Amino acid sequence: MQPFAPLGRDLAHRGQTCSYSPGDTDATDCPASATWHIMWTADGDVGLACDTHMAVARGRFVFVDSHHIGPDCAMPGVLWDFDHQRCVYPDEPAVETAAAVQEQA
Repeated sequence: MQPFAPLGRDLAHRGQTCSYSPGDTDATDCPASATWHIMWTADGDVGLACDTHMAVARGRFVFVDSHHIGPDCAMPGVLWDFDHQRCVYPDEPAVETAAAVQEQA
């Protein structure tokens, strides 16, 4: 049995909807809202799952990490925050603040 999830087509156009799709076709896409964000591989391949399909993923596959969906999940350019179990958007003011704090140290 293959322990890794088969990565299907890019579903970025679906917003924060579950990306479960048996057969990887539009006709079989899960219509439920996503409640989980999953990092499938260390290369950063990610997906979204509803509660039902997250339970399936946990039972069948290995993956790097997961966390509950937040406002920044699935946005272009977000970073996975392993320590705080969420996604964060690297906005410019935060970067400037971090640089200023580092200069003071």
